[in-house]
Amino acid sequence: MTPDDVVRHTEHVVTGVGAAFGSDPLYRARGESLSLSRWPFYFGGRAGVLGEVHADVAAAACGFFAPDLVREAWSTARAATSLATIVHADVEECLRWARRVYGHLMGLERLAYLAEQVVEAADPAGRPLFAAWRSHPAPAHEAVDRVALALLRLREHRGGSHLIAVLAGALTPLTAILAGPGIDKAVANGWRPPWPALPSTARSARDEAVRLTDELAAAPYAVLTRAERLELVDLLDQVHEAHQRFLRRRPRA
Repeated sequence: MTPDDVVRHTEHVVTGVGAAFGSDPLYRARGESLSLSRWPFYFGGRAGVLGEVHADVAAAACGFFAPDLVREAWSTARAATSLATIVHADVEECLRWARRVYGHLMGLERLAYLAEQVVEAADPAGRPLFAAWRSHPAPAHEAVDRVALALLRLREHRGGSHLIAVLAGALTPLTAILAGPGIDKAVANGWRPPWPALPSTARSARDEAVRLTDELAAAPYAVLTRAERLELVDLLDQVHEAHQRFLRRRPRA
């Protein structure tokens, strides 16, 4: 079990489970309690750890979203309440969701320890959201809280790694989306036509960016021994399975 193997096996957990709390109806309700609609609560919570920065800074950090979407949401969030209040609510919702979905699992103390070793070993260079979230003094008293925050931070590390890889491949965030997930994803992230023409090399460049993303995301897992990496993968599989069971139990809208 190499670091690359860990990333390939757990990418769906880090990016999926690490962000799933934001899709919970209770998360949206929490934003509404602060007079914030979906995007102001999302960007105010996710990028609020950067502090009172200009909207262009928040947009640059959240590179795969249309800058106009981020700027408008950022301005709305800052006008509604303090960024510290939004970040605090965001963290509370992250932890509440994790306790509800996989807080019953055995081995969370061990998973928290292993995941935190990876977080601490990760390079923050070029990854401002990861750096800000890693340094944010969020409360994490229980093992499940520590796991939830470790997954959030590892997701930001991977997201920052992907932005680095895309730019290294001479793509823009928008062309990378169009060459990969496509127009529907671009629209979901706030981009609007007219769409740029994609060069013939765009898809191969995007594939190479994904490969480089995996390579960059894998680097901090070298801090663990092979046995620890196997253990980490097994424990993250259990978190993923708990999430799948939760989704199957959830009433359909």
